[in-house]
Amino acid sequence: MQTSLSDCRINFFRYLCAAVLLAGAANYVVSTLHWQWMWDTEVMHYIVLLLNHGKVPYKEIYDLNMPGSYLTERWAIGIFGSGDLGWRLYDFTLLGSMTLAMIVIALPYDWLAGLFAGVLFTLLNGLGGPAMAVERDEVMTVLIFIGYALLMLAVRKSRSWLMLPYGLAMGLAALIKPTVVPLALGLLLFPFFVLRREGRSPVAYLLYALTGFALAFGILLNFLLPQHAFGPFLFILHKLVPYYVSLGHPTLLLMILLSLPPIFLIYVPITLLLGKSRKQSTNWEIWAVRAGFLFGILSYFVQHKGYGYHRIASVSFGLLLVGLELTIAMKDRGRRRNLGVAAMAFGVLLMVPFDALKISRMRVTNAAVPRIEQDLRRLGGDKLQGKVQCLDMVGGCFTALYHLDLVQSTGFTGDTEFFDPNDNTAVPYYRKIFMQEIRKNQPTVIVLSNEWYQNGSYTFDKLNAWPEFRDYLNAAYRLDTTEGPFELCRKSMSFRIYVLRDAAIL
Repeated sequence: MQTSLSDCRINFFRYLCAAVLLAGAANYVVSTLHWQWMWDTEVMHYIVLLLNHGKVPYKEIYDLNMPGSYLTERWAIGIFGSGDLGWRLYDFTLLGSMTLAMIVIALPYDWLAGLFAGVLFTLLNGLGGPAMAVERDEVMTVLIFIGYALLMLAVRKSRSWLMLPYGLAMGLAALIKPTVVPLALGLLLFPFFVLRREGRSPVAYLLYALTGFALAFGILLNFLLPQHAFGPFLFILHKLVPYYVSLGHPTLLLMILLSLPPIFLIYVPITLLLGKSRKQSTNWEIWAVRAGFLFGILSYFVQHKGYGYHRIASVSFGLLLVGLELTIAMKDRGRRRNLGVAAMAFGVLLMVPFDALKISRMRVTNAAVPRIEQDLRRLGGDKLQGKVQCLDMVGGCFTALYHLDLVQSTGFTGDTEFFDPNDNTAVPYYRKIFMQEIRKNQPTVIVLSNEWYQNGSYTFDKLNAWPEFRDYLNAAYRLDTTEGPFELCRKSMSFRIYVLRDAAIL
């Protein structure tokens, strides 16, 4: 004889879960409000600064990120401001929008599934600290979830016009990561067949969706064409992107081990078991969410870096699938209900408080930034406008330039292209451009970090991989000071500040 919890106890348990989840979300807001933007965000912020100073993307700014990354960052800075608090408000808005979209998707089954997935994702992502916040994959995934919610509302409510913002949201996501395109087009098969099966015409839905895609493409053209940047953009795609893609590949085994958080070792088998034992057939909406999870997995492996933020789509869609199966099971009887309750309790009553406590104890700052700012003020401050150059990736030099509103001597927003002796195409090409630009507009100050991305290490020996620049630096500049080491995201980073020889301290 099977025994299961009563409906009254299930209702109480649901409200208890909702209360704990909301408390976990509130704790995330309070505990991370002091976080400073750093890591990849500093490059995105700095590129927006360059754009605001009239620099042309891809033509005068040599960066491999997609136009959607710059556009969404610029819109966010325009709405929330450029400071740390504005960045936190932007992150809260993104995560709140994702959670709300998840709730909309889950409404026909149980809104608790969406709240469960949104809050657990927020906390899991938060465990990565400030470096993981507001990554491009996060913005992309939020736009995808908004598109999903609009797609499902359009079909549920017979409102074809909602496919217009669906197309726009998915199109903007594709401007950040082009891998979204197959997902955005493939999802249109669901309303096409569902509507035809119900005797409704899908034509208006498809036309609205394509119009939304066209609007996103129009935004892309409006960003690139007026400045004649479309050609340089295509050149970057052909020249620089393949080079970056070739770097930093972990082994397949490590990729697999890092593909999902440990919590999925528990939730994946439970979700598969509940999905298989469910009596009602799987409808198109569940299949669409499964497609999102598959997209996230493929996106992670296609990017082939093993970075935590590359699994944002797979983790968020995976948690929504888990939430849907658990809440559906909780409405059944017997063992399915009991298993659903136990698995929900594990995530909500155990993992949420545990993760929230870990996040509340985080104290992550980048001590290098104020030191570099101090050095730059000492060496000229505003008079270094157009006369300073960072050879860094995400260590803090660009944050210092951003705070001081300083434009560099060249258009390079990192040194990824320079210190790899094994490349025969992109590296010599961009080395030549860099040397031409610094000789044309010689910087008074050069800030060099010890991060050697191509070698996976932190050492100033990276200069030996580019003897021409090493000899130029030693001949034309003197070493003013060395700052560090600083611990940043478990990395030991140092900076050398070089000053042009015979240049007076301004």
